[in-house]
Amino acid sequence: MTGPTPDADSRTIAVMRLSGARFNSDGMPADALVEIAAFEDILRSLVRLYWHDRHPGRKRMPKGYDDEITLRLTAIGDGSAVPVLEHDSTLRANDLFGPYEIKQDFARAIDTLEQFVNYGYSDKGRIPTDIRRLPSNKMKKFGQTIRKGEAIQVAATVPDSWDTITRYTPDARRNALVTLIGNFTRPVTVEGQVIDFNVSTGRLVVRDREHKGDIPIPYLESGLSASIDSAKQLFECVAEGVGEFNADGRLIKLITVISLDVTDVTEDARVVRASLDALADLNDGWVDGESGEAITQAVIERGNAVIDAMIALSNITRTVVPTEDGGVSFFWPDAENQLSIEVEPTCALYVHTTNLAAGTFADDKIAPDVINLVDTLDSWLSEVTDG
Repeated sequence: MTGPTPDADSRTIAVMRLSGARFNSDGMPADALVEIAAFEDILRSLVRLYWHDRHPGRKRMPKGYDDEITLRLTAIGDGSAVPVLEHDSTLRANDLFGPYEIKQDFARAIDTLEQFVNYGYSDKGRIPTDIRRLPSNKMKKFGQTIRKGEAIQVAATVPDSWDTITRYTPDARRNALVTLIGNFTRPVTVEGQVIDFNVSTGRLVVRDREHKGDIPIPYLESGLSASIDSAKQLFECVAEGVGEFNADGRLIKLITVISLDVTDVTEDARVVRASLDALADLNDGWVDGESGEAITQAVIERGNAVIDAMIALSNITRTVVPTEDGGVSFFWPDAENQLSIEVEPTCALYVHTTNLAAGTFADDKIAPDVINLVDTLDSWLSEVTDG
């Protein structure tokens, strides 16, 4: 297969257009520069493959060839962000490798990448064989910062109209990568409880609430310095980066970390657990010598399950009090919605909120056999954080 015949007098090898609200101002966002690097890396990698195809008996490329195929960013053109990559003619000393041959290879490379983009957008035909010959991580990096409503377009030269050039949107990228490697990547935020902190490997695992999974995060690259005093410490984590998803759209892991915030919630959790455990020591008649039922171990265990849900949902109150009939009640005194969660003697939960300004309330009863309190209490505890 050969690509379009290149213009022997032109230094322009490829252009890329990034469109979307972020790219409408002059220049281009700094965090999108990685797209240029990924684009250039794919083209150069394909050109290396083509050289090896012509010289099957040679394992190594000749010294200086990698410099010879260097591309330079020479301009950011008008109309969204349009990076222009040119072949560096200053490196063509004595035409050692034949500059016209190199341009032909780059023309073939850009044509191959255009076919890949077309496949992702239309989901028709097949992925070019040359793309399948590249390491999968090179294709994962291309387009990984593009958000909903944005797109990448590629061409050998600036076209008369970009409307004729296929758009590599997040959906097109997902289609192409799922077919190519089974997974795809995109920006994502992970938020939840840290369930594993491995200092030796520089990895932590977060039980993410939104994606409902345990997500490994390589924290060392974020600059986080871990200091853990006890295995009983509890941490909450919010991480932003690039996540890898499977073909069903389930988040598997974070492969790149942009920001990471880890908070030690040990003290709040320790205080409320200690306060709850202390209520188990109350005897019958604890109110005035006659009224006040003792609190059973089953109620204490159910209360600890409520605390587990608080920790998992990043909303811990230190206030827990006994109820006269042998239950316990958690209360959020500083919350606008006046939330309380009562563990009744039967181990059922009674949840209640009051909007004092509006004069309204909401409540719910949760049966004692409901095990997954994180999902059940999610909406209630989320409301507290708004207060």
